[in-house]
Amino acid sequence: MGSCPVNFKKVDQNVVRIMAGLVSAIGVIFIISPQLWLLAILLYDFLVRSLSYKNASPLFHLARLIAKTLGLKKEDIDAGPKEFALKMGFVFVFISFLMFASGEVVVAALVVAVLVICAFLEVAFNYCIGCQIYILLKRFKKLF
Repeated sequence: MGSCPVNFKKVDQNVVRIMAGLVSAIGVIFIISPQLWLLAILLYDFLVRSLSYKNASPLFHLARLIAKTLGLKKEDIDAGPKEFALKMGFVFVFISFLMFASGEVVVAALVVAVLVICAFLEVAFNYCIGCQIYILLKRFKKLF
């Protein structure tokens, strides 16, 4: 990723990409049929993972099960950029949840569409927008 480890924690790249696929799927379902419970699932999942309670995350458990079923080898990468991207995802889902709850369904769907695009890039191309922003912010911080 081009960045030094910040917190010396590692995450399994395969599990992260599978979770991104699950987020994409839920997001697409929401865009097709906007329902608050879909956002609630994403909001809960992003929240518990952002707070480092991944064992409370249904998407984490499902992603691990899928990775194991597919026989994918663990690919450890630095967790710092992925955790930053996760927190950005939480912000997107939170904003979407608030917009939906206040009746702004189209705005909520547009915010989810941006999240889906970012998650899809992770799944399909192993390209993490949040990680790239993380690296840019670290470089920007070095200037000052």
